Amino acid sequence: MQLVDRIKDFIEANKSSGMSQNKFATALGINPAYISGYIKEGSSYKYADKVEEPAKNYLDNFIKKIDVAQDELPFVRTKDAKSIHAVIGWAVQDRDMAMISGVAGSGKTRAVREYVRTHPDSILIEATINTSAKSLFKILARELGLNDKGSIDELIRQSAEALKKVSRTIIIDEAEHLPYRALESLRRMHDFSRATLVLVGTNKLLINLTASKSGNELEQLSSRVGNKWILGGLSYVDEDKKKIRDDLEAVCKNFGVTQKPCIDLIEALAKGNFRKTEKLLRRAKMLSEYAKTPINEDVVKEATKMLLL
Repeated sequence: MQLVDRIKDFIEANKSSGMSQNKFATALGINPAYISGYIKEGSSYKYADKVEEPAKNYLDNFIKKIDVAQDELPFVRTKDAKSIHAVIGWAVQDRDMAMISGVAGSGKTRAVREYVRTHPDSILIEATINTSAKSLFKILARELGLNDKGSIDELIRQSAEALKKVSRTIIIDEAEHLPYRALESLRRMHDFSRATLVLVGTNKLLINLTASKSGNELEQLSSRVGNKWILGGLSYVDEDKKKIRDDLEAVCKNFGVTQKPCIDLIEALAKGNFRKTEKLLRRAKMLSEYAKTPINEDVVKEATKMLLL
C-alpha cells in the first residue's frame, strides 16, 4: 500500500477519536498544508520529503490508546463495596456523618463512584493536596448551583442553607489531604444543615480523626461520625480465622483466571490490594495475548517484572 493511502486510511479509521489532517500534521510536527498537498499529489508533491519519513515512522509505531471507559473493569460488588454502600445508606437515613478509610488501592474511589452513579442526588468532590477550605466550598457552591463568590464564612452558610432545602449527600474523596480549616468548615456546614457528609480517604484520614495528637483538634468532627468502614481488601481472615477470598476470585474470573495455583500466586504478590491485583491481571492478560497462551503462573511471574508491587 502506498504511503498516501496509508495516511488516508489512518485518518479515516481514527475519525471517531477526533483525528483529522490538521491533527495528523500536529502529531508529526509539520505544517498542515504539507499533509494536504501530499494527499492530493502523493510522492510527486514538492514537499514530499517533509512528510514521508515522519509519516512512515508515526504510522509504523502508532499505538492506539484504549478508551478508558471501554477498558474499565466491570464493577465487582466486593464485601468492601457492599459495606461502603451500606454505611453511606445509613448515614443518609440518619442525616449523619460517615467515614470510609483504607490503604491506597483498596477500592474506595471505585466504590464511591459507583454509589454516586446510582444515586444522582449525591455530590462527589475529589480533594487534592492543594485543596483549601475556600476552594472546597467554591466547588461545592458550583455543584449546588450557587454563587461561588464571597468569604469562606459566606460560602459555608449559603451552602448550608441550600442543603437544608434539598436532600443531597456530600462525599469528599481523598479527604486525608484536607487541612484542619477545611475539615472544621465541613463540620460547621453539617451542623447548620444536617446534610449527609461522607469523608473518604487513606488511613491517614483515620489517624487524623482518632490519633491523640490531632484528635484533640478534630474531636468535634470525629465525635459526629456515626458510621465508618475500614476496607479489608480482596482477601481477608474472618472472625473464625478462616481465609475468605471470594472477592479476589471474582476479580480474577473477569480476566479468565480460575485455577487455584494461579490465584494463590496473585494473592501472594498483590496481597489482596484491589488496584495492584487489577494491574497485575491486566499486564498478565497483555502478555498472554502476545504469547497466545492462557494466563498461568509463569505469565503472572513475568508480569511482575513490569510492576511495582
